This record gives sequence, C-alpha cells and structure tokens, in this order.
Amino acid sequence: MSKSFLFAFRLVFSRRKESFSSFASFLAIGGLSIGVASLLLTISIVQGFQKVISEKLSSFEGEGRIQHILGKPINLDDPELIKIKKYLDKNEITPFVRGVALARSGKNADGIIIEGVNVLPKSLKEQFSGDLKDGEIIIGHILAKSLGVKKNDKLFVQLIEQKKSLSLNIPIKSLIIKNIFSSGLQEFDKTLSYTTLITAQNILNLKTNQISGLINTDKSLNKVFKALKYPFFYETWRSKHSLLFEWIKLQRWPAYIMFGLITLVGIINLMAALTMIIQEKRLQIGILLSQGINSLELKKIFMYQGGFIGLLGALIGGLFAITIIIIQKKLNFLKIPSDVYFMNEIPFAFNFYLFLFILFIIFLISVIFSWIPVRIIEKLRLSEILKYE
Repeated sequence: MSKSFLFAFRLVFSRRKESFSSFASFLAIGGLSIGVASLLLTISIVQGFQKVISEKLSSFEGEGRIQHILGKPINLDDPELIKIKKYLDKNEITPFVRGVALARSGKNADGIIIEGVNVLPKSLKEQFSGDLKDGEIIIGHILAKSLGVKKNDKLFVQLIEQKKSLSLNIPIKSLIIKNIFSSGLQEFDKTLSYTTLITAQNILNLKTNQISGLINTDKSLNKVFKALKYPFFYETWRSKHSLLFEWIKLQRWPAYIMFGLITLVGIINLMAALTMIIQEKRLQIGILLSQGINSLELKKIFMYQGGFIGLLGALIGGLFAITIIIIQKKLNFLKIPSDVYFMNEIPFAFNFYLFLFILFIIFLISVIFSWIPVRIIEKLRLSEILKYE
C-alpha cells in the first residue's frame, strides 16, 4: 500500500478530536451518502413500478391477442386463421370471449367486463387452485364490494346490448361466485370478471365456434401473429397500454435529474471540504515541500482522500438504500393509494449491477472533481507559508 494512500486514510480518520480534516471529511461523506441513497431509491422505485405493472398486465392479458379489427366475433373456421392453424394446437394459444354485461345482486347492480376462458390467467392461477366450472365466476374485490357479495354468493348476469335497451327478452344467467381476486390494478379489480368459455358464449349470445379472439402467452410467436392480414390484427399488452408506459418514461427522467442533482451537491461538498482541509494543512504542506517532497505526491494524497470519501459515501448510501428496499419487501410499510398508482404499496426493483456501476461512477467523479481544489497546492508559496513559523 502506497504512503500517499495511508496519508489520505489518516486525514479522513484522524484520531485528534479537534481535527477539522476528519470533521469535514465525515460531513462530505454524509452529504454524499444522502445523495447516493436518494438516487438509488428513485431508480429502484421507477424500475419497480415498470416491472410490477408489466408483470401484472402480461399475466392477465398474455403476450398479445388476435382480434377482429371491428370488434366482431371471430369464426374459428375462418380461412385466415387456417394459415396459423399449426400454432393453435399449442397450450400457449387459447380462445377467449369478451363482452360487456350487467351484474346484479339484490338491489345492487354494476356494469362488468366478462371474459370467458378455458385457462385462467397466470395471476389467478397463482391466487387460486382448481379449475373454473360452467356456471361459476371470479370477480375483482372492488366489484364484489360494490355489489355487496362474497364467495359462494349468487350473481345474476345479463348481456348489455348496444343497439337495444334492456328488456325482459334478454336472458339472465345465475352464476356462483367461486373466488374474489385482487390484482392491485383498480381497472381490473373494479370491472373484470372471469368465467368459462361456454358460459360466456351463452351470456353474450355467441355460437360455440364463435370467439372474441385468441390469447397468446408465447413471446416468441409475436412476429408470427403480427403478419396476420385484414380483418384481423394482433395487439401486444405493451402496445395496448403504450400511453401508461410513455407516462412512466416521461416521469422517469425528471426524477433521475432531480436526485442526480442532490448527488452533485454532495460532490460539491466534497470539493469544499478538500479546499478547507488544504487551507488548514498549509503549514504541514509547506514543511513537506521544504523537505523536498514532490508536489505531485501531495496532490495524490488529497486526490486519494477525495476518492476515498466518494467511495465511502457511495457505499454507505448504497447500503442504506438496500436496507430500505429489504425492509419494504418484507414489511410493505410504505403504502400508496391503488386508485392512483395501480398498486397499493411502493415497489422496488434493485439491480445489483447498476449499484456497482453507480459506485464506480461516484468514485471516478470524486477523484476527478478532487483535482479542482488540489490545484491550490501549486499556488502555495513557501515564503508566505513559513514566514511567521
């Protein structure tokens, strides 16, 4: 280990209580730690939002859906679908029926989006065990609260026709509420419900060979289905919710810039601390220079000190951020309104490699910015420093 590094270490951790060098170094470390922790937490939250929303949307809607461009029912015998028939036998491709209906329970009524599938979405499979049977339905917890129903209650569902008003001629089907799900997405929890394909076809007055579209859960088939021609189109979950991700992207950079500036303030504090330390150590610097020490070696000492302060500040800030992330993932103590943020708790997505990259950048910037106050040493004159000594 070089002598320059040892001198820099002693300047930061001086045992003298009255040492201004140690006090200024700790202040610079503290300021930089706060900036780094703020930046890391902000990055983790933004990435966490995007990751959680992406996982929830893809688990409910699949990788993409084949639908009629005018929203009309699709006949499974359509010639255009025959072109991709070899893919339809895969478990990743499932038919679905989707439509708007009116749900009633006692005096309570609400509009719902009913979706009929033979295979439940990934999110519902994780929440519930067993298959959905004909005559059963799964609804969101907000919808259940609005209708005043609970598990195993009866729910009366009636088709809402666009061109006709509700009448006694439209059949009403009685369904049993098998389960009540919670997705964390208010849009789904408030309106979405799931039943079997046959049950949904009966409610929506569709024939057994008529469906609303096909759900694809295999990402590798996206390019194949995008080649479908009119009147069909393929829409991925990301393109369907593109405005939401544009909003996340728009909010991301101002947050990064704002907390990046806080980190920059910590770097400036480091420069100010080094400047004051050099001024305090003028006499010692003068003595060393008079003994023939190279000014370049002295500069290395203070640049090492700046880099050490930067590295230590980044480590402390990073460890603080990791601690907050771990506590939040275990206890979920940071709550947010789900009707605004699509989830009821602050999500974190910590990236270890990003953490190491930020550590390296903070260290590198600290060393580079340390060169600015270190240049003062070149302007020091021995005659003035040692004049009254």
